[in-house]
Amino acid sequence: MLMLLPFPAWADTDAPAANPYLEAMQPLIEGRFEEASEALHRLVAQEPEHAGAWLDLAILQCRLGNAEEAEILFQAIEVRFDPPPGIREIIALQRAKGCQAPAPRWEGRLRLSRGSDDNVNQGASNPNFTIGQGSNLLSLVLSPEFTPQRDRFNNLSLEGSVSGANGWQGYAQLQARRYDHLSRYNSVSTSVGAERVRRFAGWDTRLGGSLGLTQLGGKDYQRYVSLNAWLTPPLPLPAGWQLSGLTGVSHVMYPSRSYFDSSLWEARGVLTYQQGPIWLQGSGGYGVDIGNGARAGGDRHGLFASLSARAALGGGMLGELGWLYQSWAGARSYSPGLIDVARRQHTQLLRAMVSLPLSKEHGLFLEYRMVRNRENISLFAYQSRSVQLGWQWQFGR
Repeated sequence: MLMLLPFPAWADTDAPAANPYLEAMQPLIEGRFEEASEALHRLVAQEPEHAGAWLDLAILQCRLGNAEEAEILFQAIEVRFDPPPGIREIIALQRAKGCQAPAPRWEGRLRLSRGSDDNVNQGASNPNFTIGQGSNLLSLVLSPEFTPQRDRFNNLSLEGSVSGANGWQGYAQLQARRYDHLSRYNSVSTSVGAERVRRFAGWDTRLGGSLGLTQLGGKDYQRYVSLNAWLTPPLPLPAGWQLSGLTGVSHVMYPSRSYFDSSLWEARGVLTYQQGPIWLQGSGGYGVDIGNGARAGGDRHGLFASLSARAALGGGMLGELGWLYQSWAGARSYSPGLIDVARRQHTQLLRAMVSLPLSKEHGLFLEYRMVRNRENISLFAYQSRSVQLGWQWQFGR
């Protein structure tokens, strides 16, 4: 709260949880200042003799840089309520400091690492495959360039976010990987996005959108645009637990690939637990991928699941574990006459990381990833493992 005073006329310390004053304070405590301002405006209109709400609203307007409105409110408090000396001192201090909008908060992280990947090109695990059917069945062997290729790499990761005073947050990410020999698989991915946090009737919401671009071998490979919404209902869950829902739509374009463009809708349920340094999260959902009419295999539908954990390991080290699963089922034969089955894809990703801080801002990390992609069409089935060791720098204000 902005005001901590021992006068019942100014702060309802014994009010029940449903008290409008306490409800107006919640977004203020959580930094959602625009919502708090709206709630306090409603409160002083409904309860014009609530001196505490008048003072909190005046100080909030001052913190938001609205000096003229803050002064009008300060003067109204002095005239309407004839406040005691302690309140007059608070008002005088606010006037002396002046009313300036808070500077945006920003933070970022830079990671540089060196690693190795045993399947850079997602080469097929089994080089033998067949096409056609019946008397036209033909057995073939993949060229070596389509089997797993191993290489070492340098990796750069840069991400940052900025938070405004009205629930807005912007973020940007850059990922770049350069291989020692297989330069045609060098990649650069960039994305920018924004979201806004709001509360409606006790529901926490987060609405946002993002844009992204991926280059492969120096050429544009993928572009996307997405919109998403997080919804967290006011459920009576045990302390530390939170249940949310996520839904989103995205459109993906492939400038160098014909008939690959698609639109995706997905919905997930997310259960999160946090207590001190322990953080756990699990999710499950369903998605529909609508492709170009000429895309091989047609439209797809899929299921998703994930588990993540983060905890302190002792000695200042932090450990992270993650598992991701997704399955996709095509609507029709992948390539009639050649591959006469609908594609069925089951992908799992396992990730483990240990971070060792060297100082407040700097640290080392070691990360292992394994991807296992199982399919009924052997051409697309693959497995890869990668490991990287790196340095990270966290910065911001």
